[in-house]
Amino acid sequence: MLIGGYTPDRGEGTGIAVVVGERVVATVPTVAPSWIARHPTLPVVYAVRESADGGVAAWALVDGVPGASLGIGSTGGADPCHLTVDATGGYLVTANYTGGSVSVHRLGPDGSIGERTDLIEHAKHGEHPRQRDGAHPHMARPDGDGILVVDLGGDAIYRYVFDTAGRLELDRMVGAPTQSGPRHAVPVSGRWYVTTELSGEVLVYDAEWLLLDAVPASALATENLAADLAASADGRFLYVSNRGPDTVTVFALVDGRPSYVTEVPTGRWPRHIVVDGDTLYVANERSHEVTVMRIEPATGVPATVGRIATPSPTCVLP
Repeated sequence: MLIGGYTPDRGEGTGIAVVVGERVVATVPTVAPSWIARHPTLPVVYAVRESADGGVAAWALVDGVPGASLGIGSTGGADPCHLTVDATGGYLVTANYTGGSVSVHRLGPDGSIGERTDLIEHAKHGEHPRQRDGAHPHMARPDGDGILVVDLGGDAIYRYVFDTAGRLELDRMVGAPTQSGPRHAVPVSGRWYVTTELSGEVLVYDAEWLLLDAVPASALATENLAADLAASADGRFLYVSNRGPDTVTVFALVDGRPSYVTEVPTGRWPRHIVVDGDTLYVANERSHEVTVMRIEPATGVPATVGRIATPSPTCVLP
């Protein structure tokens, strides 16, 4: 697997860690690769360069390991924290957190980073102290023929589609509860589930983005910066990482509604989580480790079976 993380001055890492089993065997030097993602069809990996001057980078994968550089590009906005490749494989879309913007780069036939075709500035922002300075896009993910962008600073979720020149056109904007701070979203069986960093909740929307429910992400703490979420392979369970109580919450999805099952401890400041078959990986930024957890199929509850030591991890890519 590949593990992204923070480098000085935000963390202690030096780049993208290459892991075999539970051992780091190599590191690909780069600036603050706090989010990494694969091309949907090509052996190419992309990483943000989360810094004030904002950038993205790409590498060709050789046996799963980043090799030759396929270019870097400026995102036009500060602190890019998330990126994705659209469903066609033709565009790289990046969320610039501090910059309050979304950038688009055209990709070459080999997945290389080409020209920046668009930069969308979000104007909407909320009234929470962490929102007053402006918009803060925190996630970009494919949604059919479009791109979904979750904006923590604007209490908003945007859906864009591409025009023929590689520019983004707004398809719709959905509001989240005031001062909730939506962060990440995942679709499961006709529902959208969204974590909120500021209110510490999981929001439930139907396929048309009607808000159906809002449940606490943790039952153990009122101070909780809910971070990421992932569904089990069969769609029966939802997992949410909680920074504060330092747990992963297990929800059973009953008729699309999250029903609290339990919480399991992880390391310090669990940021990104990912389900790979019956394994749950948790990137614990402040205890400098990725927790490896085996999921019990009947109950959906994960149990720790190993730990991968790596500095300041923020993203895991099996």
